[in-house]
Amino acid sequence: MHRLVSSSVVLLAVSARCFAPSILVADGLAPSALTLLRSAGANVVERHYAQAELGAALGEYDAVIIRSATTLTSEIIDAGVGGRLRVIGRAGVGVDNVDVEAARAAGCWVLNTPGAPTTSLVELTLAHMLAAARGLQDADVGLKSHTWLKGQIRMGATGGPRQGHELAGKRLGLLGFGRAAKGVAVAAGALGMQVHAYSREGSAQQEAHQAAAAQMGVVLAPSAEELFKACSHVVVLCSLSDETRGMVGRQCMSLMQQYGADNTPCGAHLFNLARGGIVIEEDAAACLEDGTLSTYATDVFATEPPPRDSPLLRCPNFYATPHIGAATYEAQARVGTQIAASVLSALRGSVPSDGVIATPARS
Repeated sequence: MHRLVSSSVVLLAVSARCFAPSILVADGLAPSALTLLRSAGANVVERHYAQAELGAALGEYDAVIIRSATTLTSEIIDAGVGGRLRVIGRAGVGVDNVDVEAARAAGCWVLNTPGAPTTSLVELTLAHMLAAARGLQDADVGLKSHTWLKGQIRMGATGGPRQGHELAGKRLGLLGFGRAAKGVAVAAGALGMQVHAYSREGSAQQEAHQAAAAQMGVVLAPSAEELFKACSHVVVLCSLSDETRGMVGRQCMSLMQQYGADNTPCGAHLFNLARGGIVIEEDAAACLEDGTLSTYATDVFATEPPPRDSPLLRCPNFYATPHIGAATYEAQARVGTQIAASVLSALRGSVPSDGVIATPARS
């Protein structure tokens, strides 16, 4: 018996030493995540490849971990799978830069970290909403240019008072009802907002959404149009897909309420914390110019960074951040360690506990 136990220990030790996958980290990763990968025996290469070089390079790696700076097309994935590639890890939530169907058909895992940046994204959403409600950006710029703008910043409905407004008593619409949207719903409800939501997901997800909405006191809208029609504040938090690309244009914006549920002339305020391409930027600019929108604030653009001639950049009451929804120390640590653990699990033949977008078709 002692000899059998000793043999098992030796076999486990040899197995651990034999686990030495080669992993490409293309867009950077938190130090704690790199440590986790290397301590598991992985050979980690930190290098960003140009798109033209990526296909040929990926065949040398068992897994690749990317962020939004790298795009994996079907051609690139096929080239990688033609070599050693079998796992794609997206350090973040959105996988619109990965051809998921091509990866699945090629027998490749696609993994992400859907819950890791939620708290950071919720907090940035609230920051944009609060700043828009009180005109903080314009007030700050005015003060630094020696201009006292008290009572001079238009933040609400056209022709309304030049004052800020409270978020309490306003109807907030959430376009999308995933983890981040649910987090915003809880926070906004605590501030006294009446929260509505709409999601395009299938019937199985809708049942879960209905249960969550009932628990949180959220009103589920039957369509995107009805959501915009009910609310003075709308936050875009859905994923980018063929169905949602260009989904929010002038038609939706023109439906928004200019008054809160408390009858305050707060104006219409649109926020995009999801992906560029969902909101039609030219329409947002036109609606800001003619007063249909009081605010458009975004963390994302169709092209990043936006071109110098973007019509949004010259608009009044347009505010933006440079895609920093998950750019906090805490979120990056969670994103890195979660994607590292998931990639290691998949490489070992186990199903990760969360964030499985695609499993190999042949498995």
